[in-house]
Amino acid sequence: MTLPAPPAITRYRHVLVPLDGSEAAEKALPDAVSAAVANGAGLTLLHVIPPALAEIYAGAEIIAIDQQEGARRDAAHGYLASVRQKLESTGVAVQTAVAVGDAADAILTYADQHGVDLVVIATHGRSGWKRWVLGSVAEKVVRAANQPVLLVRLQQPSGATR
Repeated sequence: MTLPAPPAITRYRHVLVPLDGSEAAEKALPDAVSAAVANGAGLTLLHVIPPALAEIYAGAEIIAIDQQEGARRDAAHGYLASVRQKLESTGVAVQTAVAVGDAADAILTYADQHGVDLVVIATHGRSGWKRWVLGSVAEKVVRAANQPVLLVRLQQPSGATR
């Protein structure tokens, strides 16, 4: 009797972790680092900033808006550099990227354009009206991603209701 060949083992080579600057989003880092270490993968930390509303302004005001976007980009790069520094001891190759746009769309675009194999993202796990009102970047990414997505659910405080 011949046994069928075992299924191919998925190897992740490029893990993406979207971070919004919050401690909550950083809760996805341990799982992302574990996946990267287990697979010998590189890790990218991505921060998405909302676009400037320059098109609704005219003249000198456009420059002021563009300067604000530049300052937000600089702050995002500084934040990602500090997170990257915290991960130096893991031995994982970490790179950083900043994108501008809608968070979910920018994450999906980055993943598709940069050969990402796995997206690891923190989620509050909201349901019902809270998800409807607040939206969910994680949910949008899960629904539209061409890559596997690992959701890291944030702990609900004791006694909290959804």
